[in-house]
Amino acid sequence: MKPIYKFNAILLVLFLTSCVISMPEFDSNENSDENLNSTSYEIVLEKNYSGYEDDDDLNEAEIDSGAKNFAKCANSTECNLLWDTAKIWITEKSTYGGELTTNSINILETKADPRKKKADKITFKVLRLPSGNMNIIKIEAKCPKNCKNYINKEYFAFNSFLKNHLLAYKNDILGYAQVENEMIVSSNNSDKLDIDFDDLSDEPQKSVLEKNELLEKIEVTKTKKKRYIGKVAEDLIDKYSCHKASEINLVKKTRKKELYEVNCIKEVKRMIFDCGPGGCEVLQ
Repeated sequence: MKPIYKFNAILLVLFLTSCVISMPEFDSNENSDENLNSTSYEIVLEKNYSGYEDDDDLNEAEIDSGAKNFAKCANSTECNLLWDTAKIWITEKSTYGGELTTNSINILETKADPRKKKADKITFKVLRLPSGNMNIIKIEAKCPKNCKNYINKEYFAFNSFLKNHLLAYKNDILGYAQVENEMIVSSNNSDKLDIDFDDLSDEPQKSVLEKNELLEKIEVTKTKKKRYIGKVAEDLIDKYSCHKASEINLVKKTRKKELYEVNCIKEVKRMIFDCGPGGCEVLQ
């Protein structure tokens, strides 16, 4: 080999060797999702942050998935932080934001802006619901016209807005006052009613709510025929402001009467409806 070729060969080997040495080490245990989150939560400090820009690099399938991935909280402080953040988004940050018509501890609802055209008069309902040992913050929209082609972008922005605020709080970027004992608990964990369902005659029900009766008498009646369930549902929404997702169980049925147990997810946790041909009466 001629000297000049030898010299070039040596340079090539040295160049390749230096490239290998300078290559960064790859950690296979690195969690890319955590890294993305840890660098994005500080964005909540920006005045104009709304969550919409968080899907800029995502495809449609990823946005649809994120729209269903609602924020969760593990304690009362986290949940109240998310709840206050949800209020800000649906009233101030959303393209379709509006004033609150319902503002309770587990339901938020907005009203449509009358100045907007019909297609933009979208309203939001936000629910805080139990999910195992945690609470979950869900959002749903009511559209005067079909909005399924773009509403997931709204849900995604809402979820991202809440999650980044929670991350900012957990990483001491955002402060929030401590709150105690305000978690929403699943009705499955709530105390059972002490009720004697033996007396379902047409006589006044004076003993039906007596305490310390046999709890094993509380059984959900296994039948698809529920004559008065529609009336119960109507009363829950119109008279008691319960959400439509409230649980309604038929616990006793005779030829003329039906007794319903209701788990209202707003203010009244449980009620007993005593129904007959003349209508339904709330016993508790």
